[in-house]
Amino acid sequence: MITVRHPSELGHLVQDGVKLECHFAFRDYAHPAPSHWGRLRVLNRIDLEADAAFRLDDESAVEIVTLVLDGTVLALVDGLGDSLLRPGDSHVVSAGDGVALATWKTGGAPASLLQLWLLPEEECGAPEIGLRRDGDRFGQQHALLASGFPADDPEETDQGRSGDPLPLKARARVLRLTLPAGGQAVVPTYADRCVYALVVAGRVEILGHDADAGCGVAVTGFETILVHALEPSTLIVCDSD
Repeated sequence: MITVRHPSELGHLVQDGVKLECHFAFRDYAHPAPSHWGRLRVLNRIDLEADAAFRLDDESAVEIVTLVLDGTVLALVDGLGDSLLRPGDSHVVSAGDGVALATWKTGGAPASLLQLWLLPEEECGAPEIGLRRDGDRFGQQHALLASGFPADDPEETDQGRSGDPLPLKARARVLRLTLPAGGQAVVPTYADRCVYALVVAGRVEILGHDADAGCGVAVTGFETILVHALEPSTLIVCDSD
């Protein structure tokens, strides 16, 4: 099964200098929004004006993966400190038993980011954060940003410089594909898994279906997903059970 969701079909929320484009039900975006795709519960593009902030209160039992597209964002998580994020950086909040407040805020310039929320295998545990610096590898064709599979565990402990994937408590992988015009990528998976691809920029063909920037493509029932870039393109891909 393949479903292409165009930007006009997504949820659009605007408040206090924050614009959300929601692929799944979120806040005031409800019916007929889908509630999830596999363990992927939320996929939002968040555009922040200068000196704006996106806040979450009392979140628990969720893995919140933040990917910065443009600008600089300060991530502040109650009790776990703050992290300055730049384009290409990845950040994860494992909410576990609960995080009272998490904030992503800009300074004097606007910024854009993506957030993916994944449902963990086990809902309890102490909250944790992780950070992956990736600015020097932003042009890499295939980057595994975060993973909940033991085979993907980094051998180095310093994720901030190694570029190894951030650990997740969900059986999921989050990848970034950066392709030139005419380039191809093959994403191996299993037929019983749920893959969701967001075209961040460019235009691609996925298993014979065209998708422009802003489109989300939900796929299941395939063991191999072929992506063909019709122009220079960037995609974020989430593969979960």
